[in-house]
This record gives sequence, structure tokens and C-alpha cells, in this order.
Amino acid sequence: MERINTLSQPKAFLFDLDGVFYISGKLIFGGPDAIALLREKKIPFRIVTNTTTKTRKQLTLQLNNLGLAVREDEIVTAGQAGVIHLRKCGSPPCYLLISEELKEDYAEFDCGNQKPEYVVMGDRGHDWTYDDMNKVFRLMMDGAELLALHKGKYFQVSDGLDLDIGAIVTGLEYATGKKAITLGKPNKEFFLTALDDLGCTPNDVVMVGDDLINDIGGAQSLGIKSVLVKTGKYRKKLLEKSDIVPDAIMDSIAELAILL
Repeated sequence: MERINTLSQPKAFLFDLDGVFYISGKLIFGGPDAIALLREKKIPFRIVTNTTTKTRKQLTLQLNNLGLAVREDEIVTAGQAGVIHLRKCGSPPCYLLISEELKEDYAEFDCGNQKPEYVVMGDRGHDWTYDDMNKVFRLMMDGAELLALHKGKYFQVSDGLDLDIGAIVTGLEYATGKKAITLGKPNKEFFLTALDDLGCTPNDVVMVGDDLINDIGGAQSLGIKSVLVKTGKYRKKLLEKSDIVPDAIMDSIAELAILL
């Protein structure tokens, strides 16, 4: 591990998921042992993820099947943040452009034929079409707000980097002249939700992630110490030209024991 700034022993951890614990559904070495070590030392944690392809319940089952002993209440997702936001807005009618799995979490909202006030956009894998984007464009031009569950640029898969929905969100902003409401990381409110859930202050926790902007920069904007892992979307050249400087860098989640 390379320590760039002083790191005191944390009372709790925040972890990114994709690129830290697994890539394309395949575990990164050391993940289950890291969770077991935290359990042994009674150190609480939250998974904070922009993944919006599944509900928290479905994601918990997936992680457990992979060998990661994580509970549903230990996961904070951007999909969950969207539900919370819509409730705060009075549960307005909306149009969903999200995965079929995640729609289960949005069943309480009117997503029928009524004119939508919000378009909810999340991960849809390779299912995007021009018609999808043009439909959202027309709804936005007709007055709907775009609620982007996150604005990620790209993510790591088994054979390289894949484009994320941030490019689509930005394109729609450009075409309509309207700014999207963006949730998930690096949004400060998203991190505060996890901190409140833990009952911790920013000084109490350390964020571990593979994304300089969403994980490291987002956490540091609240004064949370952050550790960048060299797995997932990590690229040395991106780190060298970035203004964001992690507090420490480690090869992978397998080195978590050094922080403890």
C-alpha cells in the first residue's frame, strides 16, 4: 500500500462494489476475507454503489451467491436514492428508463399513460436504442425533468472498459438545454445517506473505490479519507493527470488488513 496522507484507523468503511469486489460477476481475490475480517473486528461498513440494474434484495442475493456475506441493509444504491427522491417530490407520475429488474422498486409510482413529470434513467446494459433516447428527449422538451440515477462515464468489464449512462445523460442535457437531476456518487447527499445510516461523521470513515471521480473525489468533497484500489477501472495514466489525489493507494481489496 502507498500512503499519500496520514490515515488513522477508521471506525467504519464505505466500499464501492463493481471493480472493488468483482468484475463482470467474477470475484476479485480477497473480497470475502475482507468482509470476514470486518465482521471479526466488529467494524461496520456500507456498500455504496451506482449499480442500478438490480434491487437491493436482488443485489444481496447475487453477492451472497458469489461468497460475499453482505446484508441488504448494508447496501446503499443509486436506485434506492431515486425512490427516496421521488417520494420527497410527492410521488409524481414518471416514465421509467431502467432495467426490468429495478422496476420492482418503482412499482409504487404512477408510470402509466399520465403525462410524466420525471423521466427516471438508470443502467440498461446494451439495451439502449435511438427510440429510447428520442422518447426521453421529447418528454423533456415537453416539460419533464430528467432524474439520472447516476452519471457514470465508464465501468470495467472482463475485456476492457464499457461506456456508462453519463454519456447519454450529457447528450440529452445538450440537446434539450436542461440540466438533469443527478443522484448516486459523487453526489454529497448520497454519501450523507450512508453516513447517517452508519451513525458516523466523515472523520470516522474511509472510502475504498476504483473510481477517481465518483468514489475518491465524491468522498473527499465531504472530508472523507479515501483509498484507491488498482483494480476495476483504475488506470495509472488517469491518476497521473487528475487533480484528485487519493489518501492512499492499494493493489486490491486483499490489502484491507493493512488499514486495520
